[in-house]
Amino acid sequence: MRMLWLAVLLALGGCGESPRGPQASATSAHSPVTAPARIEIPLDEVAGGTASVVRNFYFIIDGSGSMNEDCKGDKAFEHKIDGAKWAVREFLAHVPEEANLGLLVFDEHGTSERVALGPGNRRAFSAAVEAITAGGSTPLAASMHAAVGKLIAQYKRQLGYGEYRLVIVTDGQAEGIPEAASEATAYGFPIYTIGFCIGSDHPLRQVSVSYRAADSALDLQAGLEAAVAEVESFDPTSFAK
Repeated sequence: MRMLWLAVLLALGGCGESPRGPQASATSAHSPVTAPARIEIPLDEVAGGTASVVRNFYFIIDGSGSMNEDCKGDKAFEHKIDGAKWAVREFLAHVPEEANLGLLVFDEHGTSERVALGPGNRRAFSAAVEAITAGGSTPLAASMHAAVGKLIAQYKRQLGYGEYRLVIVTDGQAEGIPEAASEATAYGFPIYTIGFCIGSDHPLRQVSVSYRAADSALDLQAGLEAAVAEVESFDPTSFAK
């Protein structure tokens, strides 16, 4: 068992497989923020787990009412949600077959996990994204807390091995993001955010390992692909304490 490292930093990138704990990029143009105290995930009570270095990508996709609006920088789609769906379809072709995918969505139908974190679920993932109906509010912080719980459970199933990422696609702001992000990073789960058709001052910019402002579906696709690309590991000692 080992302590999970944590990080809060801006940088685009991806990751390579590595045993026992997540990794992320450490390059950034903004000043580091204070890192939360790291939390170890106990493995001594795990039953039936299997050591595995499988990569895990848990997605939160914003389907709030504002996704029904247009994006001024994107002339190809009438609504942001249409551009987002297209981008996800294109992006799925770049996801490693052996990787685990999971999906949580908040939209007109409420907030729920639409695809459980696991392998061989590309069709289910794609179908769940296509079924998103924009509407409702932006419970982003609550969704982040729920996603962290799913990643913790998977970390235990893999006995502390493997790699874990939280990937967020959103076009809005919400309260409670710093606290939710601190929880994720304290457990060692780096956050990768694509801010879709919004300003560059989104609060997730300050708490994500990678933040990309996307002004079109093409930008969003590129951001998604960057979130699963290979990258060198970060050095946690480079962050502010």
